Amino acid sequence: MKFKTTFLSAGLLIGLIACQQSQESSDSPEKATLTLTFNGKTKTYRDASISEGKLGSIVSIGITAGSTGDDYLSLTAFGDQAGTYPYKQDIGNYTQVSQVEYKIDGTVFNNYFTQICPDKSGYSSSKGEIKITEYTPGKRAKGTFSGALFDANNPEECNPDSAAFSGEFDITVN
Repeated sequence: MKFKTTFLSAGLLIGLIACQQSQESSDSPEKATLTLTFNGKTKTYRDASISEGKLGSIVSIGITAGSTGDDYLSLTAFGDQAGTYPYKQDIGNYTQVSQVEYKIDGTVFNNYFTQICPDKSGYSSSKGEIKITEYTPGKRAKGTFSGALFDANNPEECNPDSAAFSGEFDITVN
Protein backbone atom coordinates (compact mmCIF):
# COMPACT_ATOMS: atom_id res chain seq x y z
CA MET A 1 0.00 0.00 0.00
CA LYS A 2 2.87 2.34 0.83
CA PHE A 3 4.37 1.87 -2.66
CA LYS A 4 1.00 2.59 -4.30
CA THR A 5 0.55 5.83 -2.28
CA THR A 6 4.11 6.98 -3.06
CA PHE A 7 3.65 6.18 -6.77
CA LEU A 8 0.31 8.04 -6.88
CA SER A 9 1.80 11.07 -5.07
CA ALA A 10 4.74 11.18 -7.49
CA GLY A 11 2.33 10.99 -10.45
CA LEU A 12 0.25 13.89 -9.10
CA LEU A 13 3.37 15.98 -8.50
CA ILE A 14 4.61 15.40 -12.06
CA GLY A 15 1.13 16.23 -13.38
CA LEU A 16 1.07 19.53 -11.45
CA ILE A 17 4.50 20.50 -12.77
CA ALA A 18 3.44 19.67 -16.34
CA CYS A 19 0.26 21.76 -15.98
CA GLN A 20 2.22 24.69 -14.57
CA GLN A 21 4.71 24.59 -17.44
CA SER A 22 1.97 24.49 -20.08
CA GLN A 23 0.16 27.44 -18.48
CA GLU A 24 3.32 29.55 -18.53
CA SER A 25 3.68 29.11 -22.29
CA SER A 26 0.18 30.32 -23.18
CA ASP A 27 -0.62 32.85 -25.93
CA SER A 28 -0.80 35.79 -23.54
CA PRO A 29 1.20 38.93 -24.32
CA GLU A 30 4.91 38.44 -23.82
CA LYS A 31 5.33 42.10 -22.97
CA ALA A 32 2.63 44.74 -22.56
CA THR A 33 4.14 47.74 -20.79
CA LEU A 34 3.18 51.40 -21.08
CA THR A 35 4.70 54.06 -18.84
CA LEU A 36 3.42 57.63 -18.75
CA THR A 37 4.24 60.82 -16.92
CA PHE A 38 1.39 63.28 -16.48
CA ASN A 39 1.38 66.36 -14.28
CA GLY A 40 4.70 65.27 -12.78
CA LYS A 41 3.48 61.79 -11.76
CA THR A 42 4.68 58.58 -13.42
CA LYS A 43 2.50 55.48 -13.78
CA THR A 44 3.23 52.10 -15.38
CA TYR A 45 0.52 49.92 -16.95
CA ARG A 46 1.19 46.24 -17.58
CA ASP A 47 -2.03 45.58 -19.52
CA ALA A 48 -1.30 47.60 -22.67
CA SER A 49 -2.69 46.30 -25.96
CA ILE A 50 -2.61 47.10 -29.66
CA SER A 51 -5.43 47.09 -32.19
CA GLU A 52 -6.02 48.07 -35.79
CA GLY A 53 -9.08 49.83 -37.13
CA LYS A 54 -10.56 50.75 -40.49
CA LEU A 55 -13.61 52.84 -41.29
CA GLY A 56 -13.91 53.54 -45.00
CA SER A 57 -10.58 55.05 -46.01
CA ILE A 58 -9.58 55.89 -42.41
CA VAL A 59 -7.08 53.42 -40.90
CA SER A 60 -5.73 53.52 -37.37
CA ILE A 61 -3.42 51.91 -34.87
CA GLY A 62 -4.73 51.89 -31.31
CA ILE A 63 -2.60 51.61 -28.18
CA THR A 64 -4.65 51.24 -24.99
CA ALA A 65 -3.82 50.69 -21.34
CA GLY A 66 -5.87 50.53 -18.15
CA SER A 67 -8.37 47.79 -17.48
CA THR A 68 -11.02 49.88 -15.76
CA GLY A 69 -13.26 52.63 -17.03
CA ASP A 70 -11.97 54.87 -14.24
CA ASP A 71 -8.34 54.81 -15.31
CA TYR A 72 -7.26 54.33 -18.93
CA LEU A 73 -5.17 55.72 -21.76
CA SER A 74 -6.07 55.61 -25.43
CA LEU A 75 -3.50 56.57 -28.07
CA THR A 76 -4.74 56.59 -31.67
CA ALA A 77 -2.42 56.99 -34.65
CA PHE A 78 -4.28 57.47 -37.94
CA GLY A 79 -2.12 55.32 -40.22
CA ASP A 80 -0.99 51.74 -40.58
CA GLN A 81 2.79 51.71 -40.15
CA ALA A 82 5.67 52.87 -37.98
CA GLY A 83 6.29 56.61 -38.10
CA THR A 84 5.71 59.96 -36.42
CA TYR A 85 2.08 61.01 -35.93
CA PRO A 86 1.71 64.65 -34.76
CA TYR A 87 -1.40 65.53 -32.75
CA LYS A 88 -4.31 66.23 -35.07
CA GLN A 89 -4.62 70.01 -35.67
CA ASP A 90 -7.56 69.91 -38.11
CA ILE A 91 -10.80 68.16 -37.15
CA GLY A 92 -11.23 66.76 -40.68
CA ASN A 93 -7.71 65.33 -41.10
CA TYR A 94 -7.32 61.60 -40.49
CA THR A 95 -4.01 60.99 -42.29
CA GLN A 96 -0.69 60.52 -40.45
CA VAL A 97 -1.98 62.34 -37.33
CA SER A 98 -2.90 61.23 -33.80
CA GLN A 99 -5.12 61.93 -30.83
CA VAL A 100 -5.01 61.06 -27.14
CA GLU A 101 -7.57 60.45 -24.41
CA TYR A 102 -6.52 59.83 -20.80
CA LYS A 103 -8.83 59.31 -17.83
CA ILE A 104 -7.49 59.39 -14.29
CA ASP A 105 -9.28 60.01 -10.97
CA GLY A 106 -12.61 60.53 -12.75
CA THR A 107 -11.34 63.30 -15.06
CA VAL A 108 -10.92 62.95 -18.83
CA PHE A 109 -8.03 64.71 -20.58
CA ASN A 110 -7.59 65.10 -24.34
CA ASN A 111 -5.05 66.69 -26.66
CA TYR A 112 -7.93 68.70 -28.19
CA PHE A 113 -10.86 70.87 -27.11
CA THR A 114 -13.65 72.97 -28.57
CA GLN A 115 -12.59 76.58 -28.39
CA ILE A 116 -15.39 79.10 -27.81
CA CYS A 117 -14.09 82.68 -27.66
CA PRO A 118 -15.53 86.03 -28.74
CA ASP A 119 -12.99 86.25 -31.56
CA LYS A 120 -12.39 82.56 -32.39
CA SER A 121 -14.21 79.26 -32.12
CA GLY A 122 -13.77 75.70 -33.31
CA TYR A 123 -11.47 72.74 -32.91
CA SER A 124 -8.17 73.40 -31.16
CA SER A 125 -5.33 71.05 -30.25
CA SER A 126 -2.11 71.10 -28.28
CA LYS A 127 1.21 70.30 -29.91
CA GLY A 128 2.55 66.81 -29.47
CA GLU A 129 3.10 63.48 -31.18
CA ILE A 130 2.97 59.72 -31.03
CA LYS A 131 6.10 58.15 -32.48
CA ILE A 132 5.83 54.46 -33.39
CA THR A 133 9.37 53.13 -33.86
CA GLU A 134 8.47 49.45 -34.39
CA TYR A 135 5.18 48.06 -35.66
CA THR A 136 3.92 44.68 -36.87
CA PRO A 137 0.08 44.53 -37.15
CA GLY A 138 -1.44 42.62 -34.24
CA LYS A 139 1.97 41.50 -32.98
CA ARG A 140 4.27 44.37 -31.99
CA ALA A 141 4.21 48.08 -31.20
CA LYS A 142 6.96 50.13 -29.62
CA GLY A 143 7.33 53.87 -29.36
CA THR A 144 6.95 57.11 -27.44
CA PHE A 145 4.43 59.92 -27.00
CA SER A 146 4.69 63.49 -25.76
CA GLY A 147 2.78 66.75 -25.69
CA ALA A 148 0.13 68.36 -23.53
CA LEU A 149 -3.43 67.45 -22.55
CA PHE A 150 -6.48 69.54 -21.64
CA ASP A 151 -9.12 68.78 -18.98
CA ALA A 152 -12.22 67.89 -21.03
CA ASN A 153 -14.49 69.48 -18.38
CA ASN A 154 -12.54 72.70 -17.89
CA PRO A 155 -15.00 75.63 -17.83
CA GLU A 156 -12.37 77.86 -19.50
CA GLU A 157 -13.30 77.46 -23.18
CA CYS A 158 -11.10 80.17 -24.63
CA ASN A 159 -7.59 79.48 -23.29
CA PRO A 160 -7.63 76.41 -21.03
CA ASP A 161 -4.52 75.33 -19.13
CA SER A 162 -2.75 72.21 -20.34
CA ALA A 163 -0.64 69.65 -18.50
CA ALA A 164 2.58 68.04 -19.76
CA PHE A 165 2.23 64.44 -20.89
CA SER A 166 4.82 61.91 -22.10
CA GLY A 167 5.67 58.24 -22.05
CA GLU A 168 6.61 55.09 -23.88
CA PHE A 169 5.08 51.76 -24.82
CA ASP A 170 6.52 48.35 -25.64
CA ILE A 171 4.00 45.65 -26.56
CA THR A 172 4.73 42.19 -27.98
CA VAL A 173 1.96 39.64 -28.50
CA ASN A 174 2.72 35.96 -29.19
